[in-house]
Amino acid sequence: MGRMKEDIQGKGQKKWWYGIAVLLMICVFLVGMDFAQTGSITWSVWPVAAVLFFGVGFSLLNRFGRE
Repeated sequence: MGRMKEDIQGKGQKKWWYGIAVLLMICVFLVGMDFAQTGSITWSVWPVAAVLFFGVGFSLLNRFGRE
């Protein structure tokens, strides 16, 4: 019961994939805005690529690059 209470209250350390999930939500938002405005994916390719490359890349390096 104690672990579930901590999860509900938001205490404890975040999972390693939390940052990646936030960055993916940002990417989905950017692509959605682009598609809603233009009817196709045009300008959002570059910011999404940058977010995925740097954000997800560094998150994975931080997770798997430690000994």
